[in-house]
Amino acid sequence: MIFLIISIFIVIILLFEKTLHERRLHRVSIRVHVNGTRGKSSVTRLIAAALRHSGIRTLAKVTGERPTLIHPDGREEILPRRGPTRIQEQLRFIKKASYLSVDAVVVECMAVDPHLQFISETRMIKSTVGVITNVRPDHLEVMGHNLNEIAESLSNTIPQNGMLITGDQTYYDFFKAKAKKKNSTAYLAGTLELQAKNGGKISILESNLAVAKLVCTGLGLDPERVTEALRQATSSSMKSAPIKARIKDRTIYFLDGFSANDIESARIIQDAWLNGGVYPKPFVALLNNRSDRPLRMLSFVGFLAGHDIYDHIVLLGGLRRPASRLLRRWGKGASVIVIKTEDPEQVLNELFQRMAFKECTLVGLGNLRGIGETLSQYLRTQGGM
Repeated sequence: MIFLIISIFIVIILLFEKTLHERRLHRVSIRVHVNGTRGKSSVTRLIAAALRHSGIRTLAKVTGERPTLIHPDGREEILPRRGPTRIQEQLRFIKKASYLSVDAVVVECMAVDPHLQFISETRMIKSTVGVITNVRPDHLEVMGHNLNEIAESLSNTIPQNGMLITGDQTYYDFFKAKAKKKNSTAYLAGTLELQAKNGGKISILESNLAVAKLVCTGLGLDPERVTEALRQATSSSMKSAPIKARIKDRTIYFLDGFSANDIESARIIQDAWLNGGVYPKPFVALLNNRSDRPLRMLSFVGFLAGHDIYDHIVLLGGLRRPASRLLRRWGKGASVIVIKTEDPEQVLNELFQRMAFKECTLVGLGNLRGIGETLSQYLRTQGGM
């Protein structure tokens, strides 16, 4: 009897919370849910900036390594997390949006598991505009073993009775068919025009801008104001260009690609910065691996083994031993350097001891978490030459 009473009480509380959440959602007329393999955080920021510039009171949230709330005035607040990441965080975000009486929310999808992506969209966000930036090979342990399976996973956040914007030309028809089943309309951002203009190539930044612009113009915002907002947001956040630092009589150019977690994005960054003859050799790949991402490690090791552009491959973080064995097996043993320390200054000291150079170009790859983040921050504080 007591168990039954407790169960009924819990059900009543859950129904009450569900009703409250639904009311909070309907108070926010524009709800943008940003998914995709690469560029989610950047696109979220760009859309939010354009909405604010257009006079729409907007709350945004980017997730990943540093979950950040972006307030209606543009102020950023790092969100504390206790324990592992949970998608219930999205419920608190909507509650905050209702409390702040915003007109729009832009939120990055924080779920990787396909089922959780579905729950996040259909139960928590119920977006009016869905975004899928692109389909790339990442999170293979969870999202699928090939691009088709990953695209299927990402399609879980397509809205019901809404609008879908994607920058992925290859999977546009697939997403369009999925959207139609949900009574939504899919649009492809202007990547075709950009590719034609740039000889078949398109940078991550250009793709992100095209997606963000189409979202905003699709919402009826003034194109000129959107373009100006995106220009300002881009110019204020251009941190991807190599940083030049002088450390112990050595000149280092550092390209932070630690957040580019898939090899296709890494290849785009590599082609953009290392093929022009502007930055000095030796080129050094800093591969930071996570112990819980073995398939990502395998894909990056295979990527590096298939290129001769790097003079040295430095292994950081977890999974160093299997990564080293694979690289040696694939003929890269002479260029491999394994560094165990998690201290950025000691990492650089070991590099200085093992490599004789007056200047070099370091390229961060693989993962931001751990030594990737601390090393990136350390080099930024040393930069500015």
